[in-house]
Amino acid sequence: MTQKYRIILSILISVGGLFAFQLGFFSVVIRHFGINPAEVERFYTSTVILHIALAVFLLAMRSQFYIVPSTHKLVHVNLANLLTMYRLSSTPTILYLLILAQDYPLVGLMLIFTSVAFLTDLLDGLISRKTGQVTRIGQYLDSMSDYAILTVVSIAFMHYGLISEWFLGLILARLFLYALGLVALLAYQGYLKPESSWLGKIAIFSTMTLYALAILQLFQRIRHVLQVVTTALEYTVAGVLLISLLEKFYILRQEFQAARRRRAVSKAR
Repeated sequence: MTQKYRIILSILISVGGLFAFQLGFFSVVIRHFGINPAEVERFYTSTVILHIALAVFLLAMRSQFYIVPSTHKLVHVNLANLLTMYRLSSTPTILYLLILAQDYPLVGLMLIFTSVAFLTDLLDGLISRKTGQVTRIGQYLDSMSDYAILTVVSIAFMHYGLISEWFLGLILARLFLYALGLVALLAYQGYLKPESSWLGKIAIFSTMTLYALAILQLFQRIRHVLQVVTTALEYTVAGVLLISLLEKFYILRQEFQAARRRRAVSKAR
């Protein structure tokens, strides 16, 4: 089997395995807690759509499965990429666990499942660096999964009063403004090379830590105390997010300047 078809097969097996896990896990939850399947029909629909879209995206981007900066091609999805894909795959599951936790005793399970998904944000980067398996596709997937899960969870948290409206506004504004900058850069130079920074990772991790504490507010006995803690933490995390956004715009500015210099050199030739 050629390298091309091995990576295609690996992508399909990986996405199919994640899809089967999410459906299997949620089916067990439904049976164990006596949830009416009709209540979660949208979960199944959204999960199917997400995994089909993920498979299509990865197949279209299969040329990006190479190690940076060596450009050594991969013949299969590595562990770091699989962890990142798991985080993206878990987005509908986390959302519906949050929704159902209002009517069913799912808080403990939801906290564990969400914490594991958040933990993969640290593990995928650590594993890829330690094993020398940092890939171009991994950089794309890492950003996509972080933004997808934070957007979905942020909206759900605000709906249930677990975070403030202004904090949700900051999260969405940060995502929108940075996405706008990336689109502008893509239009200007025709490609993107996603890069992550330690400050960006700290911003994501601190937000996820805040959300892990916010979930505990669903335990009524400690809700009042945690509301005080999470409210104070919101301001700290907000400061980190703003500094991170400034850094991202600084990096984008450098990218634009580099692209402009390359254009100038190309015209001079």
